[in-house]
Amino acid sequence: MKFRICILMLFTLAANAQKNISIKGNVVDKITQSALSFASVAVLDNDRKIIAGATTNENGQFEFWVKSDKINGFRVNYVGYHTLDTTLIVNQNSSLNFGLTPQTQLLKEVTVSAEKATSQMQMDKQIFNAEKLGNTTAGTGLDVLQRLPSVTINAEGKILMRGNAEFLVTVNGKFTNQTAADVLAQLPANTIENIEILTSPSASVDAEGKAGIINITTKKNATNGWGIIANGNFSQISPQRYGGDITFYDNRNKFNSYLTANYRQYSIGGYREGEIRTIYRDTATYSASGGERPTTEQVYGIRAGTSYSPNKTTNLSTGLFYGYKQNDRIANLFYNQYQSSRLPLNLFQVFGNETFERKFYNQNLFVRTGKFFTSQTDFSKVFANKSKFSATAIYEFSVLGGPLRNQDNVEPNGKLLLMERSDETSPLNAWRLQADYAVPLNKNLNFETGVQWRTVRHQGDFVFERLNISSIIWEKDPEFNDKLDLHQNVSAAYLQFNGKNKNLSYRAGLRAEHTYRTLTHLRGNAPVNLSQLDWFPSAQVLYKLPQEQEIKLGYSKRIDRPTTKSLSPFKNHRHSEAIWIGDPNLLPEISHNVELSYNKNWSKSRLVLSAYSTFTNNLIFRTNASYNRIILLTIATNAGNSNATGLEMISEFQPAKWWRIYASGNVYQFSIRNISISDRNQTQSTNYNLNGNMSFRITPKLNLRWDASYLSRSVTAQGFDTDLFLSNIGLKYNFSKKLSADLIFQNIFDSNVQRITTQSPVFYSSTEYTKSDRILLLNLSYRFNESGKSSKNIKTEYGEKDF
Repeated sequence: MKFRICILMLFTLAANAQKNISIKGNVVDKITQSALSFASVAVLDNDRKIIAGATTNENGQFEFWVKSDKINGFRVNYVGYHTLDTTLIVNQNSSLNFGLTPQTQLLKEVTVSAEKATSQMQMDKQIFNAEKLGNTTAGTGLDVLQRLPSVTINAEGKILMRGNAEFLVTVNGKFTNQTAADVLAQLPANTIENIEILTSPSASVDAEGKAGIINITTKKNATNGWGIIANGNFSQISPQRYGGDITFYDNRNKFNSYLTANYRQYSIGGYREGEIRTIYRDTATYSASGGERPTTEQVYGIRAGTSYSPNKTTNLSTGLFYGYKQNDRIANLFYNQYQSSRLPLNLFQVFGNETFERKFYNQNLFVRTGKFFTSQTDFSKVFANKSKFSATAIYEFSVLGGPLRNQDNVEPNGKLLLMERSDETSPLNAWRLQADYAVPLNKNLNFETGVQWRTVRHQGDFVFERLNISSIIWEKDPEFNDKLDLHQNVSAAYLQFNGKNKNLSYRAGLRAEHTYRTLTHLRGNAPVNLSQLDWFPSAQVLYKLPQEQEIKLGYSKRIDRPTTKSLSPFKNHRHSEAIWIGDPNLLPEISHNVELSYNKNWSKSRLVLSAYSTFTNNLIFRTNASYNRIILLTIATNAGNSNATGLEMISEFQPAKWWRIYASGNVYQFSIRNISISDRNQTQSTNYNLNGNMSFRITPKLNLRWDASYLSRSVTAQGFDTDLFLSNIGLKYNFSKKLSADLIFQNIFDSNVQRITTQSPVFYSSTEYTKSDRILLLNLSYRFNESGKSSKNIKTEYGEKDF
C-alpha cells in the first residue's frame, strides 16, 4: 500500500514539474526606465541553452508559456545594450522586470545603410513612409498625399480617393473634421513620419468620411531630454515661396512639453483660359476669356502642450492650438462676348464678327480667411487586468470669412459696367466628448466599447451689395443676403471584438450614430430639420501565409455629412461666370467599402495588390444650370449614386545598394448613376493614376531623387477633367546628423495644366488652368540637442472643413 502511495506521489510530482507556467514582464532602459520595444527575452535550461523565447511589444512587454522544470535563467538582448544573463527561479504566473544598461564603450565608426520600406500593410490600413514618396521635403503634407496610389488631386484642388471625395483626417490618431487639403497644407512635409490610409476602418473610429480615414503621424524622438528642431525653405524664383517652423521640446521622466510655431507664404502664378456657351431664352451666347489668375496662401500657427505620467499606467495630456489661414485668389480676365438669335439655336454654331456684342475686362478678388482656436484634454488609465480606459474632450472656436470684390469694365474705354462686393462673418463653436474602454477577455481576444457626443453651432452673416451705377449708391440684393444658424449634434456608441488565432487576426464591430441637424435662416419660413439614425457594421481579417505572404479582407460602411457651405440656401456670386447656392435639405452620403489585398515580400522587393469596390448613395455634387446668358448657377445637390471598382498596385525594388525604385498605380471603373439634374441618367469612365520615384545614393551623404505622377482623364456628373502630369527632381545632402539641405526642382517639365469641362443641352463650360509652379526650392533642416518624446499635434475639429 505504501509503495502504491509513493508511486502515486512521484507521478504527481512529475506531472507538476512539467506543467506549463506563464511568464510575463517588461524590458526597460536601466537608466531612463523607458520601455525597449522588440527586445529579445530567452529562457535558458541547465546547460544554458535556449528552450523558449519572446519579443517585447511596443510597450516593452513580453509573455510566453514554458515548462517550469526546464528553467534555469534568462538572457535578454537589445541592440546598443549589454546582454543580460540571469539565473532566476520563477513560480507560476511570474512577472519579471529586466533593466538593460546602454553600451558606452567607444568603437570605430561603422556606417550601416538600410532602407525603410515605402509602405507596409496592416489589418485595417496601408502605411506610407513620407520620406520615401519623392521630393516633398520643402513642401507640405499635400505634396505627400499627391504621391499616394489611392489619391488624386485636380487643378482646382479637389481631392478624391478611389473616385470619392471627403476624408476624415486625424493627426497622431486625434480626430478632426478638417478636409485633407486644409490639414496637410498646414503641416510641413519634413515633420510628417507616415501617412496611414484606412479604406476600411473599424467601428471604434468615427463613421464620418465616406472615402475612409487619413491618419498623419508626425516624427517622434526616442529619449528624454530637451531639444530644438528648425526647418526653413525659400525660393527667389518667381513665384516666391518661403516658410519655416521651429519646435522646442522639454521632456522629463514624467513630463513631456512642447511649443511649436510655423509660418508659410505660398504663391502660385497662374493663367486661366476658357469659354462658356449658353442658350438662354431666345439667344445663344458665346463668351471667350483669358487672363492671369495667381493665388497666394498664408498660414501661421502656434501649438503648445504638455503631458504628465505619474506612473506607467496613467497619462494626462493637454494641448492648445491657434492658427490663421488666408487664401487670396485674384483673376484679371479679358472677355469677348458674342450673341445670336438665329434659329435653330445651337451651342456650337460659328460666331463671327456679325455676332460680336462687346469686349470687357473683369477683375475678381476672392479672399478666404480663418482664425482657429482648439483646446484638447486626454486621459488614459491601464488597470491591473490590462483593461484600459481613455477619455477625450475637445473645444473649438473659429471665425471664418473674407471679402469678395467683382468688377466689369468695358474695353477699351474702361467704362464701368458692374461692381459688386460681399463680406462674410461666420463664427463657429464645437465640442467633442469621447470615452472608450477596452478589456482582454482571454489571451487571444479582447473587447472594446465606447460612447461619443459632438456638437457644432455655425452662424453666418452674409452681406452682398451691388453698386447702382446711375445713383452711385450701394444696394443690397435680397437673394444674395442672409443670416443662418446651423446646429448639428451627433451621438454615437460602438462595440468591437479583436482577436487572433495563430496566423489569423480578425476584428468585427458595430457602430451606431444619430444625427440631428437644424438650420434656420432669414429667407426661410421655418427651420429645416434632419433626424437620422444609422448603423455602421465593419469587419477586417488578416491571414499570414508562408514565405512572407499576407492576405486581408475588409468591409466598412461610412457616412459623409454635408458642410455648412453646401447647406447655405442663398446665392453667392463667386466670380463673373458662376453663382453658387447650397441646399438645406441635403442628405448625408452613405458608402459601402469592400477591399481584398495581397502582400508579398522578397529580400529586395515587395508587391501589394488590392482589389476594391465602393458604392455611394446620395452623392453630393456641385452641378451647373443656366442663370443668365453668361452666368452658370452652381448648385450643391444629391446628384445620384456612384460606384468605383478597381485594382491598386504598390511595388518596391532595389536593383543595387545605391538604387531604389518605387512604383504604384490605381485603375478603376468609375460610374455615376441616377443623375438628377443632368440630361444623362448615367456616366462612366475608366480612370487610372500612376506614381513612381527612383532614388540614387551618389555618396554616403548625397542622394538624388526623381519622382513623377500621372492622373488620367476622369468623368464628373456633368462633364470631365483632362489628364495631368507632374514631375520633380531633388538633391539631399547631409552635412551631419544635425544639419541637412534639400535642393528641389519642382514641376521640371512645366506641365501643371488641366482642363475642366461641364455641359448640358443648354450650356457648355470649359476652362483650362495653368499653374506656374516651376521653381527651385532650398530647404534647410537643423536639429539642436534634439531628443525627447513625440509631441501631440491638435487641429480644428470643424472650422477648416468649412474654410
